[in-house]
Amino acid sequence: MNDSILIESGITAARRAELGVDGWPLWKDGIGSRALTLDASEKSYFLAGEAVLTLEDGEPVNARQGDLVIIPAGTCRWDVKADVRRHYRSDALSPACCII
Repeated sequence: MNDSILIESGITAARRAELGVDGWPLWKDGIGSRALTLDASEKSYFLAGEAVLTLEDGEPVNARQGDLVIIPAGTCRWDVKADVRRHYRSDALSPACCII
């Protein structure tokens, strides 16, 4: 089990299709700071915006448009620097949850 935030920068359209990113729910978040607690790891694909993500006892990680971000379960602080639009998928959801 990985306990750090992973980022794939500038993923290709083929990689997005492989993951089914465009079928994931959409989330919008405005500038500001908040802590989110995840019961399971979560994948996010940033369509727009920028945020600094920090796990408890972790190092800050910059995420921006075009990045695929994988956040492990636990509490993560989001410092949104520019309005974020992202597709997301929690590993707590069944694979059929996001099929349209």
